[in-house]
Amino acid sequence: MLNVLVEGVLLGGVYGLIALGFVIVFKSSHVLNMAYGWIICLISYVLFQLMEPWGLIAYVAVPVMMLSGAVLGVLVERFAVRQLVGQSVLAILMMTLAVGFVLHGLIVLFWPGKIWTIPFKPVGLWSIAGIKVMPDAAIAFLVATGVFLLLVLFFRFTTVGLSMRVVAADHEVAQSLGIRVNRIFSLSWAISGAFGAICGVLAGMVFTVTVENGDILLGKGMTILLVGGLNSIPGAYVGGLLIGGVESLGAYWLTGLKEVVPWVFMLIVLLLRPQGLFGQKRIERI
Repeated sequence: MLNVLVEGVLLGGVYGLIALGFVIVFKSSHVLNMAYGWIICLISYVLFQLMEPWGLIAYVAVPVMMLSGAVLGVLVERFAVRQLVGQSVLAILMMTLAVGFVLHGLIVLFWPGKIWTIPFKPVGLWSIAGIKVMPDAAIAFLVATGVFLLLVLFFRFTTVGLSMRVVAADHEVAQSLGIRVNRIFSLSWAISGAFGAICGVLAGMVFTVTVENGDILLGKGMTILLVGGLNSIPGAYVGGLLIGGVESLGAYWLTGLKEVVPWVFMLIVLLLRPQGLFGQKRIERI
């Protein structure tokens, strides 16, 4: 049982990184990007295109994949989301969902029925303190943890990161300080897209890349996002570990529980703390 729990927590690092892509966009622009699962999935197939038909080595293909993710994020923000500024939250939400369906269609169009496995996936088993773990899950966890730490340092110690924090707190205050809010919006979507590329690599190491991954990753990300808090970076990380752990324990007790337990856990958290474990409680005067 301990092996199962550890394996789930390691996978939870990848889950948390998926949720982080949602958080970065939501913190800056207050937009819930429902297309994110399909963005990750599409970028995973871009990596396939770069490595298999075009024959690029991983050291070249992965950076190009990350750049593609960043560009895709900016394009979605510039030509879809920004056009609805000032409209209702529901309208923007539906727009991101529509973009997701378009990306899903592009995957089906260009890579119909293609199932792919990352070629540089490690094999065998590692022993950590007597616990057997899959090396791909362990590597994915370490990479995800490193990305979280770098992001925390970025937000705390860089000028751009501090500007993004100001925009996340209040758009009008940010504008009064001379911060170009629209540029920060685009930057947050670019970072989210680049993170989507990292998620695509890590998820491709742990799972098989299929067209259904868009729906699966969207569901994972949304569950963790609501558990950890919509605007909390630590919440995305901790929420990912929690969901990964309870998911694995559910599968250990009964295979079918794997898909149910995370959602039940999310409902319990929301009943006890509606803003999520690390979310900020907003009080509005009426």
